[in-house]
Amino acid sequence: MARRAACSIFCVLSIFLARRAAIAATAHTQLQCSIAPLQQNGALLLWARDLETSGLARFSHDPATRTLTFTRQNVCLSMRPLSHTAQINGMPVPLRTPASIIQGRAMVPGRFVLDALGLSHVSIPAAGVPSHSRQNSDAICGRVLYAGRPLSGITLRLVRADDFTFIPDLRARTGAAGRYCFGNIPPGNYRIYAYVGDNPRYFNRVTARIELSGRAAQAPAINMGRMLHAGDPPQAAIISPSPDMIFTWSPCPHAGEYHLSITDAESSEEVFSATTSAPRALVNLSHLNPGREYTWRVTATDAAGAFLGGSPGSGAEPWTFSVAID
Repeated sequence: MARRAACSIFCVLSIFLARRAAIAATAHTQLQCSIAPLQQNGALLLWARDLETSGLARFSHDPATRTLTFTRQNVCLSMRPLSHTAQINGMPVPLRTPASIIQGRAMVPGRFVLDALGLSHVSIPAAGVPSHSRQNSDAICGRVLYAGRPLSGITLRLVRADDFTFIPDLRARTGAAGRYCFGNIPPGNYRIYAYVGDNPRYFNRVTARIELSGRAAQAPAINMGRMLHAGDPPQAAIISPSPDMIFTWSPCPHAGEYHLSITDAESSEEVFSATTSAPRALVNLSHLNPGREYTWRVTATDAAGAFLGGSPGSGAEPWTFSVAID
């Protein structure tokens, strides 16, 4: 009996110690980060993808609503960049530090996300220290210019070179020197795309093919062009058949000259052109046909003749007008 009791006590003690050791091991689990956490407002921001690649949770991103969603067991956590409210199983929860898109990556408040998903035992590496490095990855860096000057605040996307499809969650934003950088990119062929949907004041711009094969690449400089807006006459206006009219449009910074061209909307034949140094031009309407529709376009250039901006290009609604019939 004594031997059996001793064995029972030993077995129970062994199980207890084993469980305690397992709990202790779990308590010291550290998240494996390929991108170093960032310190922001007292919180550590983690790259959302690292939670998925570590096998801790499933992550998805809806580009249409910009919603970041994590799921683990019976918990669904969602948030949007710059929003101070998250949703846990549909219930709103305040966020002290919101998620952010930084250099094209979805960065989320790590401690909040881990606790919400029931992962309080997982620790986070110190800010600026990745816990492991991703293999076979490269970087693409470059500059964005306007009128030969660095342009800050431009959002850029990484796209596949052949079909121009966006690489999910990879965006970058230019700093004060007009510089940007995409990091941790697998080898392949890419382009950098400045999309008008992200930068509505500027035309679309895309680089030539960039091949990554084991080392960082320097992208060619992207020279942006400003989107101008019609002043007078407004879009699709019907103007009176007076001899002359002053056409106006929004100014283009650093422009040396503006080139105005009016064409017949049906035949595309140019019926009037002018070059001015200001965002306006006097147009003689006497030879235009009443009731006929015309398209007008403006191009802005610098002193050397380089393109700086203009009226909307192909795929956009052109500026049109027609002359009223007496």
